[in-house]
Amino acid sequence: MTTDTTTNRPTRNDQPVVSLRSIAVAFGGLLALEGIDLEVGHGERLAVLGPNGAGKTTLFNVIAGDIVPTRGTVVLQGRDCTMSPSRMRPGLGVARTYQKTRLFNDLTVEDNLYLSQTGKQRRHLSWWRGRRDAELRDGARAIARRVWLAPFVDTKVADLSHGQRRQLEIGMALASDPEIMLLDEPASGLSRGERERLVELIEQLEPELTLLLIEHDMDVALRVADRVVVMADGVLVAGGTPDEIRHDPLVHEIYLGREGDS
Repeated sequence: MTTDTTTNRPTRNDQPVVSLRSIAVAFGGLLALEGIDLEVGHGERLAVLGPNGAGKTTLFNVIAGDIVPTRGTVVLQGRDCTMSPSRMRPGLGVARTYQKTRLFNDLTVEDNLYLSQTGKQRRHLSWWRGRRDAELRDGARAIARRVWLAPFVDTKVADLSHGQRRQLEIGMALASDPEIMLLDEPASGLSRGERERLVELIEQLEPELTLLLIEHDMDVALRVADRVVVMADGVLVAGGTPDEIRHDPLVHEIYLGREGDS
């Protein structure tokens, strides 16, 4: 594998790590996705934009295994996993965050990261603490450092700021040592300063990590992405570099100024 020296990320000359072929999802009589074809290369940073109801989160749910598509094929790391449930996706190197936080508010930052690791390894909790338990605790603290939460490892999640909780969510996704990470609106509800910190955090993630990002904050999305696709009414309507998308008249027409959940 070679590296693009301008981005310090691996070049995309290998087999795609994510390949969606003719994906359609219907909820009753509503067609949420219609004929989606999408490939994402190793180490690529892809932002998915679109207005409320465009189908972005449904697309993520298909990739993460939370929804089985009505039609089409999902290939991850070269393996057809269309029918595989979400619990099998971490084994394929997939991790994700959600629009609404899924943290244990009464536990500490370290406890949350510890549990994320035990979940990956399907370990059962035990009152007996051996060497492996100590290794997992060390791992939790190491992940906290990666997401800039080292000073807060003993802080309960309920006492964190909203921005710190978003950092922790990314840390919990990283705890499974993923190759593909899906971030579903990580900047939602953040202040300007918190958004800046989030962008810096995402930019310092390992270059080998493939990242798919849904984000209503176009400035955040365009700053962290290599490539952008735009959705509307369940189909892909535009794609290109961040600069191309920023100046695309169609994108301005269907997306800019429109807010809401996907």
